[in-house]
Amino acid sequence: MSKPQRNDRPLKFAACAVAVAAAVGGSTLASASDVNTIHQIERYCTVSWRNAGIDQQDWPDCTQQALQELLERVSQNQLQTAMRNNGSPERRELNRTVWRTIKRWQRAPRPAQLEASYLPGQSEQANGAWEEVMTAARKHLSRRQIQILELTRDGWQASEIAGKLDMSAARVSDEKYKAIRKLRDQLTSAV
Repeated sequence: MSKPQRNDRPLKFAACAVAVAAAVGGSTLASASDVNTIHQIERYCTVSWRNAGIDQQDWPDCTQQALQELLERVSQNQLQTAMRNNGSPERRELNRTVWRTIKRWQRAPRPAQLEASYLPGQSEQANGAWEEVMTAARKHLSRRQIQILELTRDGWQASEIAGKLDMSAARVSDEKYKAIRKLRDQLTSAV
């Protein structure tokens, strides 16, 4: 299956938005102004995703998610109002929808990072540096601090670690800070 051309993508968004609108009770026929409004919302979302630091590969998914949620809250006929009038309730709903989508993306768990030995171009030096850190960690840190550092290295956020270790997110952040400070002191004194 070939990858769609860049020029086809906005039309696919428009088609998706119209299908969602039809599913939630809107009209099934899209006028040129409806398609133009969908394009405007897509551009608005793209700028929002870029400003929020969302990976570019996730922009289409975030846009579709935001459009779907927006069409559940605002009728298809009110989308133009959302784009034309910054002070309208429809625009505020668009802004809230974009904000919720950004927050969900930020809270989503990230896949675990690969070990350095599996990454192309990584040398034994990277593995050695991690082993040096872990050797110092085993000597100077508590078992819980080591767990927190390892989970952090694997891409876990403080709230996720807190759930796994049955402690508060503030405590996780505090323990991580203490562990890093201890390791920094140990590694700099060894040099």
